[in-house]
Formats: sequence, C-alpha cells, structure tokens
Amino acid sequence: MSSLDKKYSSQSELENQLVRKHYGLVVSQALKFVGSDKQSLEDYIQVGLIGLLKAIRKYDESRAKFSTFASKCIKNELINFINRSVKKNKSVNIIYNSDLLSGLSEKYADSVNVEAEILSYSLTEEEQSIVMKKMQNCSDREICREINCSKPALKNKIENIVNKLKG
Repeated sequence: MSSLDKKYSSQSELENQLVRKHYGLVVSQALKFVGSDKQSLEDYIQVGLIGLLKAIRKYDESRAKFSTFASKCIKNELINFINRSVKKNKSVNIIYNSDLLSGLSEKYADSVNVEAEILSYSLTEEEQSIVMKKMQNCSDREICREINCSKPALKNKIENIVNKLKG
C-alpha cells in the first residue's frame, strides 16, 4: 500500500468516525426543517450528512468550535436543498423552528446529554426509543422490527414525534 493510499484510507476512516460522532447533530438540524412538504425526515438527514461531511473537510479549528461550524454547514445545506425543491415544486412549505430542540446542537457531541434533553419533551418510551434509534443511524426497517410496526405506522409515529417537539 502506497503512502498516498494510506493517507486516503486514514482520512476516510477519520471522516467516518466524525460522521458517526456527530450524527445526532444532523438529526437535530433535520428535525428543525421537517414540515408539511413531501420530503421525509430521512431525506433531510441525508442532506444534513452531506453538510456534515463538507464541514469535516473544510473545518479550521482556529476560526470556530467544530459543532458551531458544522451546525451552520448542515443548516445551509438543508436550506439549499429546500430552495432547489421549491424551484422544482412551488408548493413546498418551509418550516424552520429554531426553538425546536434548542440547545441540542451544542450538546449533540455528547449523546448522554441528548437523551436527557429528549426526555424533557415528554415523549413516550416508544417515541424516545425511536428518536434514539434515529440518532444511532438505525434504518427504518430495524426500528420497525424493534417496535413491531409497519413502515407507514413508523412514519406516522415520527410525524407525531415531530409535532410534539414543535410544541
């Protein structure tokens, strides 16, 4: 293996570790944008992950804290995604609630704090489990198996969670 191969291999591994570590930050930002449009939470999470990857690649530690920089990159990527969607389909409603899960962005680097914050939104045990599984990057299929429901039922449960979080 050449030194160039080793460099890219270790860079890729580092990026994967950072994406896993900050996945909750993406979920918190994606939840802020979920609205009545046709995009699902999964779509927003995927777009947010692109923003996180860009943040990882462009981060300059002398300018800002990583979580702050990453939050901005993720939010900008989501806004750009929505703007592109609006151009294609004029009926998209944009909902951004900065109060939703406020403060979680900074805390998401530490997943222990996330669980405590989620509990403060008076979600049922099942709803808490769904949110935590989403933060752990579990697929809908895995979550459906665990809580014994269909994909459409899970989608409804997620919509209910989002509505509760919006207050």
